[in-house]
Amino acid sequence: MKPKHPTIPMSPCKSSMIESIGYLGDTLAVKFKGAAGVTHHYPGVSAADFAALQKAESVGGHFGKYIRPKYKSIKIDPQ
Repeated sequence: MKPKHPTIPMSPCKSSMIESIGYLGDTLAVKFKGAAGVTHHYPGVSAADFAALQKAESVGGHFGKYIRPKYKSIKIDPQ
């Protein structure tokens, strides 16, 4: 049985790489463009890191520099 992951409300963002982002508890959700709209969850993301991502001039650039190297991702299978 696959683990159940929380449903995280998503908001669209202006990015050539990322379609939408969401945050619930300490988990960041990122839905990528292309690749069949795959969503990844990043547990342990601080509220400050999420706020910085939301405010970034380049969401994709900020994600690649500050989120991806710091947090482990879990690929969420479409339901």
